[in-house]
Amino acid sequence: MNNSNPSRSLLVPSIILAIGILLGALALAGPLHDFVQAHHAITVKGYAERHVDSDFALWSATITTRGKLVNAAADQMEKDSRTVNDFLLAQGVPKEKIEVSDLTTTALSKSNEGADGGIGELDGYKLERRFQVASSDVESMSKLTSAAPVLLRNGIEVNFNPTEYYCTKLADLKVSMLGDAVQDAERRATEIAGKSGRKIGGLRSANQGVFQITAIYQTETSSEGSFDTRSREKSVKAVVTAEFGLN
Repeated sequence: MNNSNPSRSLLVPSIILAIGILLGALALAGPLHDFVQAHHAITVKGYAERHVDSDFALWSATITTRGKLVNAAADQMEKDSRTVNDFLLAQGVPKEKIEVSDLTTTALSKSNEGADGGIGELDGYKLERRFQVASSDVESMSKLTSAAPVLLRNGIEVNFNPTEYYCTKLADLKVSMLGDAVQDAERRATEIAGKSGRKIGGLRSANQGVFQITAIYQTETSSEGSFDTRSREKSVKAVVTAEFGLN
């Protein structure tokens, strides 16, 4: 006769099941705690933007002369250099502000139609010299840029580089803007947290993004940061990624 107790038969599996549930709960306790803790913070981006005027400018141009003989090219270079120098002085540029580079000389060649594939023979010389003016008088530099094409009409072979405009106070401005970006991040975090009935706590971390220095109203950006030198008026944009605790 079978004397086994049915209730006792059910007890053992129940105990095993309970132990399994307990062990499972203990195993999940750590990750669950981490999950809850991870959601006790909010991460947002903060932005700041300023419009600034350039306070320094750099104008430069390269003149070129050519001649069958090197002395002919040199004579023309001397003449054209005097013309450019006189032009700059007439535009109000102080003599000490005019920087003139050393001459570079290039021997020119023409191709022969021989079977050797075109070994060149001497066909003259090319001389080049660079003029540069740097000044904090940005308005005068802009006028100089506008007037410079007259040199072309005087028969001078000249290549104008784009005038470069800079803001020399960017270092101090960047520090101030990072503070503004963090404040903007705090406002955003407060707004987001408030929508869910929470309040933000202290700032846990803040990571600086790249600065974008562009022409005003330009929307193009770069992952490595932009640095515009073509525009007198610039827009400086800063971004900060900030993490705040949640209460």
